[in-house]
Amino acid sequence: MRVALTGYGIVCAVGRSVAEAWPRLARGERGIGAVTLFDTSGQRASIAAEVKGIVPPRGEGAPWSRSDAMALEAAREALALAGLDPKTRRVGLIVGGTTGGMYETEGLLARMHADAAQRVPNPEMLAHPLSATSDRLVAALGPFARARTLCSACSSGANAFALGAAWLQLGVVDAVVVGGTDGLCRLTYTGFNALGAVDPEPARPFDAHRRGLTIGEGAGFAVLERPAVAEARGAQWDVELVGVGITSEAHHITNPSEDGALAARAIERALSSAGLSPADVDYVNAHGTATPLNDAMESRALTTALGEHVGRAWVSSTKGAMGHTLGAAGAIEAIVAALAVRDSKVPPTAGLEEIDPKCAGLRHVPKGGADATVNVALSNSFGFGGVDTVLALARRGSVRDRAPGERRVFVTGAGSASSAGALRGVENARLTEPRPDAVDPVAGPAGGLDPARARRLDRAARLGVVAASLAGAQPEDGVVMGSSYGDADGSASFLARLLEKGPRLVPPAEFPNLVPSSPTGHVSIYLGLHGPALSVADLSTSGEAALATAFDFIASAAAESIVAGSIEGPSDIAANCLAPAFRALEGKTRPSDRSEGSAAARLSTERGPVELIDVVQGESAAAIASQVKAPRGKAMVIVAERSDDLGAALSGTAWSDCEVRDVVAAVGRHEGLGGFAFAAAAALVERGDVESALVLGSSAGRSYALVLARSKD
Repeated sequence: MRVALTGYGIVCAVGRSVAEAWPRLARGERGIGAVTLFDTSGQRASIAAEVKGIVPPRGEGAPWSRSDAMALEAAREALALAGLDPKTRRVGLIVGGTTGGMYETEGLLARMHADAAQRVPNPEMLAHPLSATSDRLVAALGPFARARTLCSACSSGANAFALGAAWLQLGVVDAVVVGGTDGLCRLTYTGFNALGAVDPEPARPFDAHRRGLTIGEGAGFAVLERPAVAEARGAQWDVELVGVGITSEAHHITNPSEDGALAARAIERALSSAGLSPADVDYVNAHGTATPLNDAMESRALTTALGEHVGRAWVSSTKGAMGHTLGAAGAIEAIVAALAVRDSKVPPTAGLEEIDPKCAGLRHVPKGGADATVNVALSNSFGFGGVDTVLALARRGSVRDRAPGERRVFVTGAGSASSAGALRGVENARLTEPRPDAVDPVAGPAGGLDPARARRLDRAARLGVVAASLAGAQPEDGVVMGSSYGDADGSASFLARLLEKGPRLVPPAEFPNLVPSSPTGHVSIYLGLHGPALSVADLSTSGEAALATAFDFIASAAAESIVAGSIEGPSDIAANCLAPAFRALEGKTRPSDRSEGSAAARLSTERGPVELIDVVQGESAAAIASQVKAPRGKAMVIVAERSDDLGAALSGTAWSDCEVRDVVAAVGRHEGLGGFAFAAAAALVERGDVESALVLGSSAGRSYALVLARSKD
């Protein structure tokens, strides 16, 4: 893998550009102070790394959030430095995050919890979903050839880099803008306080007296390009992304595994994919949250992965300077690691005074930073649920290109959990038939959940576990699930209690389930899955987006096998406010009834009865239906729900005369139907009803087409 970094952009508490932030980070200056955005009375801490002067744009159209505004600044800076105009190239966009527009919608959510009459379509809630930031960037900077929104908690921004590299390897874009953004909000600030994970004073990573993290906010974006393409257009760059390692600990939703074994494996995989050895590493930008468990675990992981060479690589955490920027952290810190390579300068760990004996084996950067030749740097990002991502960056031309050829991706199993039942394999063909009497797919032997192990799982996570299990999930698999809005009802309940009772009376155990990637994390933990684990948010095409993401990771050799699909739990707010608001944006109406469910398929390089032979993304169904591969033999089109414009989208294509079926009659209506359409299509192909099937999903400026066919030699 060789991917050129031709542009960078940073917005954080120490600066709102690379030119402003990088020199201050390199000196160890801090941007931590009193929170001014909201009242912190009663909290364990009252400080944060807040970005000053952020004013979200106002005007016609959907509202903007702080997360959106910071992302726009950082992405615009990155594109300007790269000298790249998305209008003139095939440019992709990938955004990682966790909070979305939560700060702007917290009051509305609290009122909706208290008063059911408030749960009505509201244009202000259009800022709420994670995918809103991608939509704002598309409108302000695009068009983009394809766009995706990811969440893997604190490794979200790093996984945006990983997926961007996959897109470039697969040749689906010429360049990609990747990064992460997260704004401060009451929910996350209170949640981390309730968990006792914050320090009342500025964070002190690796320090013997550290007491927790400091919450921050910000955005970081970079432009990634294939070196040959960048060189051909005259772009300048000094640093390349050369390796990626992603693992899941499958241990605990908040606490890391103390031995650091899976984090060490992520480091080893990043080095291996780059063709590097531990002796090549000059600098590590550590995850370094300043929590007692994380810093000790990360020290063990680095010692294990780097072995006898651990003492030669400089190690520091920039979270003592700019706070923990959550979903943006992995992106900002990858850029910091790249700048360390570019400038041969390593930043210190701000706040580190007395090294913890458990962290003493590392070569910590002294106060004021250090000048040092850095040819290879690692950037570590470890998220809630133990989702560990490590990026390897190197000086331009110092690493040979080891990019593998594109690999075939097979479907080895499918499972679903809905009111149509708990279905395995070819049983999912029933999803295209009218629904029989509704059943609970989680209850009884069909669900098969262990009551003791499942007691902390919310409804969405339980549905996801059942579907992934029925799909045949294996220990080395990853898991990628689409979810449109996260747990809006749970967030509303948490916020209502916070605003009515105060921060000391919020339930700490509920907070981890409110992170958008929580259901995916729980699936990984319950089933013991150690591959990449993340969520994808793309409104009512979230299931298709998750399957496309899994395909990209496997085809590009970033993973071997992934269980992918959709999870949608019950939500009154989604049914009565969010879904109708987005349908109104499309000029359509939508009934308020909303079901629940999860569907998954196991994608793998292992040969299976069905092959996923094509994945296309675009703005409209009409635009992509003509681009996909032609059907093989008898074929069928499977959609979530039939629409008036479906015939027009298929007209004139090789698929125009195929039978069309939907899954809404069997499953009910919700945003995750794309996952069910895929499971049904795989079942119909495997059962021999058809030779090939097209899964077509479309919503609000995003469309996906996935083609399945019977496997051939």
